[in-house]
Amino acid sequence: MIRILLYTSLFLTLNIQAYASKLDVYYSGFSFSNTYESNAEYSKYSSILIKEKISNSNIDLISSSLNKTLKSSKFENINLIYNELIDLDNVKKSSIVMSVALQHEEFSQEYNYSSKVFNGFFDSYFQILFYDFSTKNLIASIPFDFEISMLSKNEFTEVEILERIKNFYLENKPFERIQSIVDNFDLKRKYNLRIGVTKIEIDNRAYNDMPLNSKKHENAMKNLIAQTFSKRFSFVNNVAMVPYSEGQAIGNAMKLKFIQSDEIYSINLPNPDFHVYLKLKGFKKVLARSSAVEDLYLYGSFFDIKVYQPEINKIYFNESLRGVTQVKIPKKQVKINDWRKYYYNMEAFFNNFSKSINKPNKKWLKETTKKNIKRDLKNLNDVILKVK
Repeated sequence: MIRILLYTSLFLTLNIQAYASKLDVYYSGFSFSNTYESNAEYSKYSSILIKEKISNSNIDLISSSLNKTLKSSKFENINLIYNELIDLDNVKKSSIVMSVALQHEEFSQEYNYSSKVFNGFFDSYFQILFYDFSTKNLIASIPFDFEISMLSKNEFTEVEILERIKNFYLENKPFERIQSIVDNFDLKRKYNLRIGVTKIEIDNRAYNDMPLNSKKHENAMKNLIAQTFSKRFSFVNNVAMVPYSEGQAIGNAMKLKFIQSDEIYSINLPNPDFHVYLKLKGFKKVLARSSAVEDLYLYGSFFDIKVYQPEINKIYFNESLRGVTQVKIPKKQVKINDWRKYYYNMEAFFNNFSKSINKPNKKWLKETTKKNIKRDLKNLNDVILKVK
């Protein structure tokens, strides 16, 4: 049994203008945004699935699923020039190119003794990228993700997990919301002021509650945290965000590896005018209440958040905050995946933080800090007005 929950988030919302005609956009195909060694760890299922070709074609099953969606899509704001096997060498140099890139995926499972069922969760995180083909400069980035929830009487094996994911790509429509996502944008070649996450730090103690090998592959974890913050911040506040990437440390570039080509493309990222710094200090789990049937736990994450404009050496926000979420766990549930609950705690925290910039929530403010940060949030709201 598979229940599909699609979580689609706008990573970038652009100022809307009326255009007499649509912009021509070439679709360049499916790609991985992680070309470093952690790809096998953090995109391991898709790395296997792309090796499997659809019958009577040379197209992998993920690209095939994407192609079916895009082939039937009728975009309102762009004229998508689509070809299943587009030759990137023959694309006009001044063209805008669109790619769908996988950034991160993971699987977790828990067992409930009461229902005698294993609950499996597969989460996959993508970005829709638009860039200038001649300069390789990024124009816009829109993230989206989806989750597959699975049930089984037996513990999921790697073979079964892969088979479930494969069937999901073949039988369901994970990319069907791409059209509505893109239609929310009025794509332009150039934008004025930008904001983006430019630095992530993770304290050593935080790794104790993260998946195994997280410290070994810290760049992938930093990318995941930055993307989680950015998609909530941009969606809630209707602003543009420059995507964070490991490549920013090596010349403001994002590496793309296209499935149809052995060539690796470097996409240049614009320099944000306003920088966001995030420091994850750690996590904490506390038993708040217990009954005969379930326990209520408080899951917490602790962050330093700083927003500043380096060009004029001005700080708009610089605070230590915490996010708290309540999770009920049945007494007979074992193999509890705390990381999954910490991750959704972070997502809820970033969402509440983003909402409170414009409309501070008194209850949330009391939970997140002992200080009065309303003036600081107003400073952030001024920044948002500047980048809209």
